[in-house]
Amino acid sequence: MMERGRRWKVTTSDAFSVAFLITAVLSVFYFEIFVVLYGVEGGYFPRPLHVLNAFFILSNILGNYIMVIMTDSSTKKITLPVLLKPTWHLCPICQVNAPPRAYHCDKCNCCLFKRDHHCTFAGCCIGLKNFRYFLVFLFYLSLGCFYATVFNMYFIWDYLGGFSLFSVIAHIVPFVFWLFGYLCFRVFIYTMLSMLALVGFLFVGNLFVFHVQNMLRNQTTFEKNTGSRIYDLGWKQNIVECLGENYIRVFICPLCVSPLPSDGLSFVAHQNAPSPTLQPPLKVARNNLRQRHS
Repeated sequence: MMERGRRWKVTTSDAFSVAFLITAVLSVFYFEIFVVLYGVEGGYFPRPLHVLNAFFILSNILGNYIMVIMTDSSTKKITLPVLLKPTWHLCPICQVNAPPRAYHCDKCNCCLFKRDHHCTFAGCCIGLKNFRYFLVFLFYLSLGCFYATVFNMYFIWDYLGGFSLFSVIAHIVPFVFWLFGYLCFRVFIYTMLSMLALVGFLFVGNLFVFHVQNMLRNQTTFEKNTGSRIYDLGWKQNIVECLGENYIRVFICPLCVSPLPSDGLSFVAHQNAPSPTLQPPLKVARNNLRQRHS
């Protein structure tokens, strides 16, 4: 297990996931720009425009991804009150009073403001301050995978001998076809990258839709699982609560400033909501109490 600064721990599985994600994104990008784009017709748009679009999407993927990792949503740098306030709860691991929606992560080894879940592909938790970057990262990653998949459908069928049952199965399980000599190594690699883009679009697109639904209700994953909607202020204000005042600009550049209404110590609940006393499930494990929700 590696230490990343003094903020949180990076487990071996997290490090592997981060390395896999970066390698996959850069490999598919190289494949699309230097192989696929010059192997298919430009269509209605000239090739330079596709290259420009690809670099714009890649810059937003990597830019927001870096910001997800670098933006600290933990409570470590905040002086929390000694006396337990109403709607607050005591974290038995950190031994500090935590505000509403701030829960402990055993992997990051700290409490985080408005904790949503631990993202193994970023090696850190998604919380109040980096959720905006996480959501935009998912948007551009799914968009990039879809963009690549559309181009690959024109490109890969030519290498697989046209659209047929054989080519469809070869596209789904290229390793088996390469192992038995039906595909050369180069076509095997092309097919693997094409399949990676397709699976990436289905997986990441599903994650994006899931978190958009949560955002429109101003829910964390834990609150969704428990059916809590006490912070639902209407879809438009919910977007502001999650993405900040400049919620449109955040989709243009990760460096755009978009102040959040909440500092993480308190949140506005809708008028008829009960007092937000919701706390995470705690379980005795080994020598410590550890929170167990994603």
